[in-house]
Amino acid sequence: MKKIYLLIALACMAVQAQDVNQSVETNATAVVQPYYQGEVVSIEHGGAYSYLEVKEHTEATFWVAVNRTEVKVGDYVRFQKELVTQNFKSKALDRTFDELMFGSNLQYKVQK
Repeated sequence: MKKIYLLIALACMAVQAQDVNQSVETNATAVVQPYYQGEVVSIEHGGAYSYLEVKEHTEATFWVAVNRTEVKVGDYVRFQKELVTQNFKSKALDRTFDELMFGSNLQYKVQK
């Protein structure tokens, strides 16, 4: 009887060890997205999104769409790039963006 309990215990430990190894492999292969940042120079709200024109430190600007937010012109933002599209038509704004980045994890610092 003791041998059966020992075999069951060993089998459970083996299954647990396999689960741990799989989660470590998954975490090790996860891709970390870089942050993009800059100063907000203009904003347009449409539907569930806020469209921010952001000026980088190089003085170049680009448009990013994020979940609707209360960011203001002059605020400094940072976010992660999820997707970049060409000739994106916003029905809510009735406007086409030559290039539009979709971002997530928006963080911002209010400028006074």
